[in-house]
Order: sequence, then C-alpha cells, then structure tokens
Amino acid sequence: MSKKITAILAGLSIISAINLGHADEGRGIYLGAFGGVGITDNQNVEQTGVAHKIGTFNDGLTDFDLLVDVKGKAKRKTSGFAGVQLGYEWASMSSKIKPAFELEMMYLGASQNSNLANPNTEGVANTTATGSARDAIDTAVASHYGAGEHTFQNHTNMKIGLLMANGVFTYETNSMFKPYAGVGIGLALVHMTSASSLQTNPLLDGSSATAGCETTVGGGCVNHFNSKTNSSDYALAGQVKLGLRAEVNKNVSAFVEYRYLHIDSTEFTYGSTVYADHPPTDNWNYKNSSMDFHNGLIGIAYAF
Repeated sequence: MSKKITAILAGLSIISAINLGHADEGRGIYLGAFGGVGITDNQNVEQTGVAHKIGTFNDGLTDFDLLVDVKGKAKRKTSGFAGVQLGYEWASMSSKIKPAFELEMMYLGASQNSNLANPNTEGVANTTATGSARDAIDTAVASHYGAGEHTFQNHTNMKIGLLMANGVFTYETNSMFKPYAGVGIGLALVHMTSASSLQTNPLLDGSSATAGCETTVGGGCVNHFNSKTNSSDYALAGQVKLGLRAEVNKNVSAFVEYRYLHIDSTEFTYGSTVYADHPPTDNWNYKNSSMDFHNGLIGIAYAF
C-alpha cells in the first residue's frame, strides 16, 4: 500500500475519536450529486513484450526473439467526472465540528497519451545462433534497437469507476456558508479502451518516413495492440477534499469543492500484434504508476 493511501487512512480514522451528538442537530441523512473537471499529473508508464523475429521476419538472420522494454511518461490531460453521494451528518456535543460519513460512487474519464523509448539496448532470446551468427544478430539489434532508438507513441481512453467511503467534517459558522474538509478511501476500476501503440522508430518493413509510424502494406499505421485494445485493472484509491457548502434552505444546499484523488499503480494486458506483414508478438504488458488527479466540482445535496 502506498504512503499516500496510508496517510489518507490515518486521516479517515480520526472520525472514530469524535464525540457524536444527536442526529437532529446535524443534517441527518442526505443525498447529493456533483460533477466537475480536473487535470491528471504526469505519471510513469512501461510497456513490455516479445516480438518473434522468425521465418520471413528474421531479416536474413537466424531466428530470434526481440525483448521489448520501453518506458516513458503520460502527458498531463484534462479529465471530467461526476458522482453521487449518500451520507449521514451528526452534530458534535462539545465543538462546532459536525462529522459525517459518506459513501460515494464516481465516474471519471480522461485520455492518456505517452511517448516511450527503450532505456537500454533491446534484449535477445530463444535463438540457436552461436559464434558469427549470434554476432550478426547482436549487431543488427544494436543498430536498430540501441538505447533510446526503439520508440512508440501510445494513446488510450481511460474510464474509471470509484466506490469511496469518506469521513467529512463541517465547521458550523451559524450562517448559510459552512466550510468542510474530508478524507476517503476506496476502490477504483480502471478500464482502458481503444488503446493504440504506434512504433515511431525504427521505421522498418518499407514504412514511409512521411507516415511517422511503422506501416502495413496497405499504408496504415501498425497498432501493436490490434488483436485486443481493451483492458482493466483494480486499484486502491484515496482522496482529500476541501469545500464550502451554502444552505439554500433547511433541506437543500449547494457546494463547491477541490478534490485531490490518488489511484495506486495498475497493470494491463493488451493483445498481440497480428498482421500478415508484421512479425508476430506475444501479448503486451502495460503498467501505469500511481495516478494523481486535481479536480474542481460543484454539486447539490438534499437533507431528508
């Protein structure tokens, strides 16, 4: 578990230390809905796989496997999200801090773009070549796939569903405006869709330099994930929120909020590269480091 998630858990545990009062002094049960926009922080990504340089694809060498390991950073992107919450607010008998417990369901959508390159010369495996034949393979790999020379341009759409449990603390100002803060812990389902991985260097197999990607005979870019472009994973999530609520009347309130959301690292498996004129590959493994989102939202709540 990451240090950020552990810290959020510690904050959430504070709720157990507060002396709770009577429900009629707080809002009691309330239901809310909210939406907003935000940005993602840059995060590290890594892609690994095996390309089988065999038969007509071995470049005139003894058959071998090319071990692909490329890394990079996903670029900062705008995200949009919406959610609903069900909560219960008590009143403290000894202070102006009113605690509440919430369950939230949220949906967050964003795209992810990244440029990846191999930090080291690509590896070689599963070859019977020895002596000069093996030297020829090593020379060819070093020539085309030396450090920083095997590059990819990736794109995918992220659809993230979250279930969160929050502790929220509101300061009673005896006015219609009431500031609050909260921490939460939960689970995220991260679903990647329409993923593409285009090799931008080296441009082999007759690819056109003007296309900027490795191409098929028909001239289209090779998507190295083409046999399966969707994948999902679960991860722990944590959040911290700061907001201001305005009570319109006894039952209805509106709120604005800043929310920091952290999702632990996730791993995905995309399909193998399947084209008649491209070396076959194994399935591709793709890993996101932890993701951080900074969101601003507006919402409305109804207290029963």
